[in-house]
Amino acid sequence: MRIAYFSEVYWPKISGVSNTLVRTVDGLQARGHAVRVYTPRLAAVEADRPEVHRSPGRPIALDRSIPWGFPRKTEVLRDLRRFDPDIVHLATEFPMGRVGAWAARKLAIPRIASAHTDYEKYSSLYGLGMAVKPGWVYLRRFYANAARVLCPSRAYEAHLNARGVMHTGIWSRGVDTRRFHPGYRCDAWRARFGVGPEDLLVAHVGRLAPEKNLRLLMDAWEELDEPAEEGGSRVALTFVGDGLMEEEIRGRGLRNAHLTGPLEGTELATAYASADVFLFPSFTETFGNCLLEAMASGVPAVAVRGGGVLDYAKHDVNSLLAHPTDPGDYAGQIRRLLEDAELRGRIREGALATARARSWDAVFAGLLDDYRKIARGAVFDHAA
Repeated sequence: MRIAYFSEVYWPKISGVSNTLVRTVDGLQARGHAVRVYTPRLAAVEADRPEVHRSPGRPIALDRSIPWGFPRKTEVLRDLRRFDPDIVHLATEFPMGRVGAWAARKLAIPRIASAHTDYEKYSSLYGLGMAVKPGWVYLRRFYANAARVLCPSRAYEAHLNARGVMHTGIWSRGVDTRRFHPGYRCDAWRARFGVGPEDLLVAHVGRLAPEKNLRLLMDAWEELDEPAEEGGSRVALTFVGDGLMEEEIRGRGLRNAHLTGPLEGTELATAYASADVFLFPSFTETFGNCLLEAMASGVPAVAVRGGGVLDYAKHDVNSLLAHPTDPGDYAGQIRRLLEDAELRGRIREGALATARARSWDAVFAGLLDDYRKIARGAVFDHAA
């Protein structure tokens, strides 16, 4: 097939949406499909990926690391006509997605959309609650441009259905268990943070942003600092990533806490696998890629009861789950893992089994099945 993607975020931007698209593009190209990606230009890009068509882009006000596209419509239309796709995939709902929908209509190309972000939850966290009602008016109109709207999880699909978007389906996520693997555990990495063989390293991976519920993590860490060290072991915490909350995290003065900045490739795999406990407090996730990557790395995690992670995170089986707004509960679940090596081992085995069952091959097969149906003119009127 020939597939065109329109997205506000793509390589080299690191985010759940961007990483999923890169993984999907690589997977589809490896299977012989042709792909074109329409996305904003970033100043940091020098040698670009060959499938990319860049439009002018500027940072958005809320987070200057995220570009906002200003696509030139006629230029995009000309390039899309030349590429001649079987289907257009609208991966984000804003300028790039709007122009993608417009260009596809002009050329009579079937369209599919995907919903990755819980804007309703984000709005309250950024003080934009008044935008929720008009926001849904816009989103319903945007999703009407597509034959189907793909959601990362059943939880988020139900949310869209409740807001009147009914022509939905599931585009789940996989994990590469060779890229994220317990074998990347590294004593030298642990030693960078003063953690020896008998000590414990706790890690968080992801954007350092308000929607990631990091204040819950920090409050819980402050609550359990003393009890966690009663056994004599040193306990350290790493934040892997960057974002708006970086200075706030530094300003909290959390004991034995370290910020590594964003990591990729082998360094990222090492940061996961070298931890003894993984913390994932976000309840705004529509899937939660980082939690699944931690599971594949063999790291027992403490997550929360909320969002798309509940599609695969099972309490006391492959993770521990806490209330998303209760630091005491979250601290208590962390303490359980820190103080009980047998529990860490049991949750670790459950996590590895979960990761092994979520291959990208199955995800790609399902996505391609949707593409083929829509390219043939299938219509989806309700969740199925």
